[in-house]
Amino acid sequence: MALAAQKALLDELMGKNRNACNGENASGPHWSDEDVCKYFLCGFCPHDLFVNTKTDLGPCTRTHDDRMKDAYKRSKRCGKMGYEEEFVQYLKHLLDDVEKRIRRGHERLAVNKCLNNPDPVTATEKKEKIAALTKRINDLVKQAEELGTEGKVDQAQGVLKLCEQLKFERSQLEGDARPGMSQELEVCEICGAFRIKDDAPQRVEEHLSGKMHLGYAKIRDYLRQFSERRRSPVKPFRREGRTLEDRSPRHRERRFSDDRRLSR
Repeated sequence: MALAAQKALLDELMGKNRNACNGENASGPHWSDEDVCKYFLCGFCPHDLFVNTKTDLGPCTRTHDDRMKDAYKRSKRCGKMGYEEEFVQYLKHLLDDVEKRIRRGHERLAVNKCLNNPDPVTATEKKEKIAALTKRINDLVKQAEELGTEGKVDQAQGVLKLCEQLKFERSQLEGDARPGMSQELEVCEICGAFRIKDDAPQRVEEHLSGKMHLGYAKIRDYLRQFSERRRSPVKPFRREGRTLEDRSPRHRERRFSDDRRLSR
C-alpha cells in the first residue's frame, strides 16, 4: 500500500510518464502506462489467439496500440523493462497446459487401442458402457446446439468432434465397426487436438489453419526464437573497426611492445 501511495503521489506531481527517456513523448499516453498491454508490446497478446474456442482466454482488459508498440521497439529501454521475461513465463504456462492435454490424449488413444482386442466382458457391463456413452453423446449434442445458437461456432465444432470420437467408441462396443474400416486417430503435437491419421488433405488444411493450432504454433515459435536469442553470444561493441579492448591502455601497450619486437 505504501508503494502504491508513493507511486500515486509521483504520478500526480510529475505525471505518469516521468520515467520517459530524452526524445520520448512525455505527453499523452505512453507504452509504460499501466493500462497498456505489455504482452502486445512484446509481440502479440495471447488473449487474441483463441477467441471463441474451448481455450478462449477472454478479452484482454488492457490497451493494444500499434503506435505504442512501435514506440517501445524504438525506445532505448526496449528489452530492459522485464516485459519479455514476464511474457515468456505466461507463454510457458499456456504451453504447459497444452502439453498436459497432449499427454492425456495419448493416454486416451492407448486405452481406445485396447478396444481392438478387449478383455471379455459380460453383456450387462457392455450395455452399461454403451448407455453411459449414449448419454454423454446426447448431452454433448445438446451443448453443441446451444453453443451454435450463441454464435460460438468454433466451440460447437470442437464439441461435435468429441461426439464423433465417442460414437466411434460406442460402435466398437456394439460390434458395429468392421475390421479395416475404423479410422485411426492421432494427437496433434502442436495444439493437442484429435485428428484422423492420414486424413484427406482438405481436412488436414482445415486443422492447420484453425485458431487453436495457429495460436499454439505462434506461442511455440516465439519461445523458440526467444531461447535462440538468449543463447546467441553477445558480440563485442565495435566502432571504427576497433573493439573496446583495442582502445584500452593495457592493450595499446601490449601492441606497442609486439610491434617493437617485430621491427627488430
